[in-house]
Amino acid sequence: MKLYFWGTGKGCRKALHNYTGTEEITGFIDNNPEHTGQYFEGRAIVRFKDVENDFDYLVVTVVNYAAIAYQLRQSKTDPEKVLFYFDGSQSEEKIRVFFDSKGWKIDILEKRLEELERVVNIRLDNAGYEIADKIRQNGYRFPMIHSGEEAVNRIVNEKCSMIRFGDGEFEIIAGNDRVNFQKYDGELGSRLKEVIQTEQENILIGIADNYGNLELYSEEIADGIRGYMTEETRARHLSLLRLNRIYYNAYLFKCYYPYKDKSGTAERVRFVKRIWQDRDVILIEGAQTRTGQGNDLFDNVKSIRRILCPTQNAYAKYQEILDTAKDLIKDELVLCVLGPAGKVLAYDLINSGHQVVDIGQMDMDYEWYRAGAEKKVPNPKKYVSQLPPAEVEDVDDEIYLGQIIACIENKG
Repeated sequence: MKLYFWGTGKGCRKALHNYTGTEEITGFIDNNPEHTGQYFEGRAIVRFKDVENDFDYLVVTVVNYAAIAYQLRQSKTDPEKVLFYFDGSQSEEKIRVFFDSKGWKIDILEKRLEELERVVNIRLDNAGYEIADKIRQNGYRFPMIHSGEEAVNRIVNEKCSMIRFGDGEFEIIAGNDRVNFQKYDGELGSRLKEVIQTEQENILIGIADNYGNLELYSEEIADGIRGYMTEETRARHLSLLRLNRIYYNAYLFKCYYPYKDKSGTAERVRFVKRIWQDRDVILIEGAQTRTGQGNDLFDNVKSIRRILCPTQNAYAKYQEILDTAKDLIKDELVLCVLGPAGKVLAYDLINSGHQVVDIGQMDMDYEWYRAGAEKKVPNPKKYVSQLPPAEVEDVDDEIYLGQIIACIENKG
């Protein structure tokens, strides 16, 4: 029998501890390309696509396995060949084939208790801010965040530009690593601080509306915000923001996934698409981001050209990216999808006379909407910055390939 375990982390070690099966484990699967070809517990780590048609049984040992379940459904893997170790609804009879059922039950219980403790703690920690946003008690300070709708109107009618700041940018300014696609760089941190504190009236600064009432967001998103927005984090943010300045909601370009009520997604997308309606567009993005490829996000533009940059650690090639952009941009609207490096790029291009809008991961949010995804799931043809690293397939879309006017690589 060819038996594979999917996962090489803490969850897998728990499963191995309770493994009582008589069959020898053939190998381990991991989506992270950096792990492929290495060894875990003396056995090779492989990619799923290399073995998807060549195994008798697969045990998924990843604790948060929703994305893997989606990947397996997309590959049309026979569900009878798969066991999700941390799915408490799995039948005990099925578990007993490979594992000590008592140990398995303890692992499931520990998982549930850990999750319950985490949720309770972050909700309690953040409760005061959520209440304060409604009743405005003394002692709490909030940045002034205007709506995304107002931002779109200013971008369209006044030809303003917009640069968004998320937790990744705030952490880099603070000297910390957070995003997996951009290593910390001191110069980048200094430039980001310069950008967020600009007083130029034609630059709209977007920040996430995370500081108070979270009732619009799904529980998953709200709990993620609660976990991040600690007292220390709030203090860092407020040290950079001015309470008398108007900021704009950075969730403007996340039309689907964050919201509890997703019925308004189509209308939100239509409203945002006004930004590039009948405009000539230059899109500056990571080489594997492929914003709008395979969907209708840009079906209302006059034309679109693309400058491709390194998918990871783009700031290492910043000067080349900036010089290339200045050489190629004429009077087009510039859309930027380049993580923290893209914020600095947008700022420098604006100061060179261009209108730039930093739209972030709107495309992936739109893809999840089109798929009706309830969880953040991988896309085999696009880099998903919000999920662990995974291999991205090549595309042979002639229209997309014909839009590329420059490609800047990050070698070495």
